[in-house]
Amino acid sequence: MTWNTLYKTRFTPPPGYQYLQEGRRELLIRKGSEDRLRRQGLLNPAKLWNKAPQPSHLAGRGEVLLITGKQGEVAVRKYRHGGLLRCLTGDRFFFGSRPFQEIAVTEKVRSAGVPTLEILAAIMERGWGGWYRGYLITRYLTAATDLISYLNDEPKNERRKAVIEKAGEAVKKIHQAGIYHADLHLKNFLVEGKKVYLIDFDKSTITNRLHPSQRIKNLKRLDRSAEKLKRLGLPLSGQDKGVFCRAYISGDTEIPPYLHTYLKRYRWYQQLYRAGWWIARIFYPHSNPRKKSTIDSAIRSSIPPQK
Repeated sequence: MTWNTLYKTRFTPPPGYQYLQEGRRELLIRKGSEDRLRRQGLLNPAKLWNKAPQPSHLAGRGEVLLITGKQGEVAVRKYRHGGLLRCLTGDRFFFGSRPFQEIAVTEKVRSAGVPTLEILAAIMERGWGGWYRGYLITRYLTAATDLISYLNDEPKNERRKAVIEKAGEAVKKIHQAGIYHADLHLKNFLVEGKKVYLIDFDKSTITNRLHPSQRIKNLKRLDRSAEKLKRLGLPLSGQDKGVFCRAYISGDTEIPPYLHTYLKRYRWYQQLYRAGWWIARIFYPHSNPRKKSTIDSAIRSSIPPQK
């Protein structure tokens, strides 16, 4: 248990992490990473943004800098609000501790046996009045591609089937571990060789047990994003979905009746999806999620490699 003397709060760092407080900056750092991150200047991310001419604008909430060093690349993500709050508060947060919470959920995901990104550090820089800016530093998978790009490029074969099965198994494992993914989209699956990673657990939650209705709600979010991409040209078939569902329900006796009920109402849900997409086209006529592929849209920072 750690006591924050400045903000009078208590919390327990996840196993493998240490908590530091430096002035108005709070840090959770993976043990063994502090010296390297400090030499690279990554523990003061605000200065990185001042040096960088153009951060990478990736899909989702936030901005990312890709920094190259002798031990490989790391990604430094700045948290930002989405929707209307983006216009009002931008990158300032007044409640909670989203970077620290994302570490806690990510480590729970890892303990459930699901491959995910290695988080090296989370940083909160406090301002006057208690608001903060948040940053997350992760190891960058240079050879990975997101599932959108993978499905678009990979023909129908056994490799494609194996990847989709692993995606279904990953979602099953986090749900069985009580984890609700707040942004379950195809772009948050990364494929590297035969390995499938599930990433981006910002705003995700952990409970003792996810009720089947919550699991179906999370799957509906994933399906809605997949259907939208399919309408935009992503080659995704009913057979692909069947592979995912069979992997998801394999060995689980609780969820099949709920999934069956959802599938019986599927046409009705599709009509709701289409109505929502029609409204979205009115307000966001130039939006195309396929052009926001997480890996393909990354613009590398011009900050020189750090030693």
